[in-house]
Amino acid sequence: MSNRQDRPLAKKLLHALGLLALALFLLYVAVQFVLIFHRSYKTETAIRYTLAESLNLTGVVAFDAVDVPGSGNLGYLVQDGERVTNGTVVAECYTDDTQGLQRERLDRLERSITLLTKSQNSAGSELSVLTNQTKQALYNLLDKLDTAQYTGISDAQDSFLLAQNRLQISTGQTADFSQSIAALQTEYDGIKAQLDTLQTATTNGYFSRTEASPAIRTDCRALADADPATLQKMLADGFPAADTNRAGQIATGFSWKFYAVCDLDTAARFDGLSTVKISVPGKQNTPLSATVEEVTEDKDNGIAKIVLQCQTISAEVLGLGCETVQVDLKTYEGIRIDKAALHIVNGQRGVYVKYGNLQRFLKITTLYENDSYILVPEDGKLGSANEVRLYDEIIVQGTNLEDGKLL
Repeated sequence: MSNRQDRPLAKKLLHALGLLALALFLLYVAVQFVLIFHRSYKTETAIRYTLAESLNLTGVVAFDAVDVPGSGNLGYLVQDGERVTNGTVVAECYTDDTQGLQRERLDRLERSITLLTKSQNSAGSELSVLTNQTKQALYNLLDKLDTAQYTGISDAQDSFLLAQNRLQISTGQTADFSQSIAALQTEYDGIKAQLDTLQTATTNGYFSRTEASPAIRTDCRALADADPATLQKMLADGFPAADTNRAGQIATGFSWKFYAVCDLDTAARFDGLSTVKISVPGKQNTPLSATVEEVTEDKDNGIAKIVLQCQTISAEVLGLGCETVQVDLKTYEGIRIDKAALHIVNGQRGVYVKYGNLQRFLKITTLYENDSYILVPEDGKLGSANEVRLYDEIIVQGTNLEDGKLL
């Protein structure tokens, strides 16, 4: 009787041991799958890149400028940064709400007159050419509408109307547009006579509205004559506010200067440099070429005056005042490597590269490096001092890395 009771207990024990063995086997297989298909490494392709050795300077931008008088409700006829000549109408003063609508109507009339005048110039054009131009202009207009490129619709519409008008003259549907032009010109002259409160440019240069001009007023002569200590005090004290009761200002030239004060160690980084690139992050992001005009040291106070001159003007530049600029001292071109990929093996700097299922340690020669990246020459060759080549798969994250080891 006792033997009969022990048999079911033995079967249950064997069954439990079997399930345990199966569970251990499945766990082992799962671990192997994880190790095979979820390797703890990350690669990054080595690409061609440009890095700059940079520093930041806080100072002031200054350029020669004259005010354009004007006040009230102004409507501007030129864009910020646009070059104007003496006598150019830059803005008009609206004394009532209807004048703004009149200006819009005047602009439309001017476009219509210009369009019709061009339309009459179709002599010598073949019918097939005009027909093809009309089709192409129509397709371009429909494409603008279909892709929601609304900023270009007005020009596309004018191109289509111009081609269609020329086709009408060429086929004899219309002799000319002289009567239409005369009627539009009469309306144009009548409206223009009502907009007679105009603000004109008083000199040649580059215009900017008051809102787009610096909020401070600088004295270019005083900045140029200041020694390092005087300039440091000027920057610390600040500059007087610019007049807001004006139509804008005109920079009389395309050359402008940046004045700053720095410590002697920073000034030493300009030694031997004649040109640099400068930008103002968030305002003027494109680096502009600039000349190192002056580096004057004041060893007693441990400071130096830095003057950079740039000859590129733009709407963004015309609005600069007291700024922190980025100065790119030197630029380097080569293959970029994430600094996290750097390893030192037997005293040699290098990186691990993925070749199929193998990892290989390749030596590198550094052109330039910052906190994030290393730049190496593009002439990499196996067996040389620099072995990394363009488009190599650099291992930037991984464990147990070893030359020749399977990944």
